[in-house]
Amino acid sequence: MHRTGISSLILFLLFTVTLAVADENENEKAGTSAIAESNHPVTTTPRAKTRAISNQIDKLVQAQLKEHDQTQNPLCEDEVFLRRVYLDIVGRIPSLPETRQFLNSKKKDKRELLIDRLLDSYGYVSRQYNYFADLLRIQSRANQVVGQPYIDFVKDSLESNKPYDQFVRDLLVAEGPMISRDNGAVGYYLRDRNMPEDNMSNTIRIFLGTRLECAQCHDHPFDVWTQKQYYEMVAFTGGVMTRLDKIDSKYAGSLNKLRRSTELNDSEKAAVRRLLQPLTIGVTGTGTGLARLPENFLGDDGDDFDIVKARTMFEGKELVKPKLPSSKKKPRVNKRYPQRIQGVQEIDSRFAYADWMTSPDNPRFTTVIANRLWKQAMGLGLIEPVDDLTAKTKASNPELMEFLTETMVELDYDMKQFLRAVYNSRTYQSSAMASDIADPNQFYFNGPVVRRMTAEQIWDSLLTLTIPEVDQRQTVASVRMRGLSGRGDLYERYDELRELSAEDLIARVKGYDQARMQGMQKQASKAEKRKLDQRKNELGKKIREAAKAGNRERVTSLMVERDELIAEYRQSILAGQLNRASEIASPAPAGHFLREFGQSDRETIENSNVEPAVTQALSLMNGFLETRIASNNSTVLMRNLVPARTEEQAVNIVYLSMLNRRPNRTEERVWANDFKKYSKEEVISDLIWTLANTNEFIFVK
Repeated sequence: MHRTGISSLILFLLFTVTLAVADENENEKAGTSAIAESNHPVTTTPRAKTRAISNQIDKLVQAQLKEHDQTQNPLCEDEVFLRRVYLDIVGRIPSLPETRQFLNSKKKDKRELLIDRLLDSYGYVSRQYNYFADLLRIQSRANQVVGQPYIDFVKDSLESNKPYDQFVRDLLVAEGPMISRDNGAVGYYLRDRNMPEDNMSNTIRIFLGTRLECAQCHDHPFDVWTQKQYYEMVAFTGGVMTRLDKIDSKYAGSLNKLRRSTELNDSEKAAVRRLLQPLTIGVTGTGTGLARLPENFLGDDGDDFDIVKARTMFEGKELVKPKLPSSKKKPRVNKRYPQRIQGVQEIDSRFAYADWMTSPDNPRFTTVIANRLWKQAMGLGLIEPVDDLTAKTKASNPELMEFLTETMVELDYDMKQFLRAVYNSRTYQSSAMASDIADPNQFYFNGPVVRRMTAEQIWDSLLTLTIPEVDQRQTVASVRMRGLSGRGDLYERYDELRELSAEDLIARVKGYDQARMQGMQKQASKAEKRKLDQRKNELGKKIREAAKAGNRERVTSLMVERDELIAEYRQSILAGQLNRASEIASPAPAGHFLREFGQSDRETIENSNVEPAVTQALSLMNGFLETRIASNNSTVLMRNLVPARTEEQAVNIVYLSMLNRRPNRTEERVWANDFKKYSKEEVISDLIWTLANTNEFIFVK
């Protein structure tokens, strides 16, 4: 069947908005959801409290709509809600069992129950990690910094539902070695290693929604900030270093011996050095409260390289009392690192900075996170852009913005409880606004905004059709280095390396027979393949015997068992390739599906995009869909089709799996006609390809 011959069907699917009502009489059993329960369930907060917040949200939205002679959109269908809430909370479409389970449920509070279950799943952690990785520019490795401890810190914080204010405070006061268990928060400063000005600019933009970058070089042209005020903020992290000032003498001696060693060639020395270098990196210094003005300072209230004291940007408060260098002579300026001021004392200015930043009294801290989470759920912020607030900024619904800010404080910065209230609101559960929003300041939230899936949502949704149990946290990345390879706990591996002498390191590198190890792995792989083929042949014989006996149920059961066996083998080969976006390298390698679909390169804040491109269409047409789903009988989707006894049931399963609804009558007729012309395999393959390329699949509505 040629796909160009179904262009009319594609156009129909792109614009259809009809949703089939669930057929309650259909003989389908919902499977048990694979979502695990959280150790910090949202149900610890009474549902009545959540409902009160949700009701107030609706009241404030409806009052503004009435004021502008507008009405709220009708309540969305169950099928639409199901897909929307899965994508928004766990970042993927629901599986076939999850879809059936919800659509077949008769419970009046099934939406509330689903929201709670999703918020308590690891899928929530995965989705939120993707968001914060984009916001915080988290990279698996950059500037000689291993990013896994930082990644672990963010995931651990989300998994434990750490209050947002505490999460931010932990980032701002973190200190100690990078490769140390439970110390990943130091990754925040290491991300802007040796760039204190950039770190401060990013901090203010991320957590206070204010852009100070322009004031680094001159007084801000569009806001009230002066260049001197900029450096007074930098002063709070004065004296913070990103290299450990004290290195274990035994370890330092090993490094020196490695440098002088004649037993390793230059490439081997470089490899070992790169491996050991993370042990010298970390964060030290509690803050001196002092900073230098830059060379070529343009302000009227200072001179080049003058030392300034820390002051807060809004109130101009001196939270600490820094002491200037005692020497009568002007301290020598290190022009490469001007913020390294000699002869000054640490006075915990970084802790004062963190306390001020995360205080409920800070005029923007709470508003910014409330607005960010509102946008995450609704597709548009009450304040747009979310990170360019000025003294003149006004929310599109000031009363609602004020209420959400107060609510975040009352909830003790519990992000899950905040989102729980938003997702349970009638506003969120209204039918979406499909039209373009010309002016965000004049949009009053008749319903959520239709938006295109992020790269992570598309990838994770395709994985839901490919492998079982997608919502799982992967183990820490292994340390792979010549002579030091091995899977295991990252932190234990580095502790082991710290204890090795230079002689031990050299011996292990020289004694490592890479060719021998590769040969052993290849031999093991062949043995596994022989074992698989033997078991497949046994099952094939049983299938033929059952078919000859006319035992259809037995045939189906054995075919499922065979497909599961093949799937497990293929997944073992592809281990690490078919993980959720949150569980692979950050960012994904160049050329990866995620990067093709707009994943951030993690170089600048919120650098992802959802713009369509020709390469994306090609990737869907000839890439993942063809090789991993439509032409692979071991995928979840294809295995779900095995029990289908009729062509109609097969079409129904594909629609429920991919669009989370049943096909309408027109769609049923179109595909029924195709089954008359082409083989079942061809029609199913084209059906999968067609649905994946529709707006209904790609967009959150």
